[in-house]
Amino acid sequence: MSATPILEMHNIAKSFGQFYALKGVMVPDWLVTDPGRLTTKDILQERNIEVRRIMLDVFGPEKYLRKINARCISRDDFGSLYRADFQGDEPLVMVSVKTSTPEEDHSWKTYHLRVPPTITTAREAVAWSFNMAAEEYCPALET
Repeated sequence: MSATPILEMHNIAKSFGQFYALKGVMVPDWLVTDPGRLTTKDILQERNIEVRRIMLDVFGPEKYLRKINARCISRDDFGSLYRADFQGDEPLVMVSVKTSTPEEDHSWKTYHLRVPPTITTAREAVAWSFNMAAEEYCPALET
């Protein structure tokens, strides 16, 4: 993910420096200039939900789930559902799904989608992403 400063303050105050945004969201400068220093603690402590989502993208959802010891609570033909509980915050529930068609290099992409904490199966999570109930979600063809 590449980023360039969205604003550079030369004449106002040298202490303001540069401001960065990723995907249109203002983020701390270090997230762009030194993303390797990002930790699970940084993500957990970030209060701004938009910045937290960007941090999660930068860190990598699969790596994040592994590092926070999220547990797989459901696995079926639609994907795997992971859950991590946090004291004083709502649980993180994410479904991991693979694309139904291969990429040009014949690999299969994996996506992680955050879903409401009330969801209990991977099928229900995928159905929710299409605004459907689990029992309604029966794709005949996936592209």
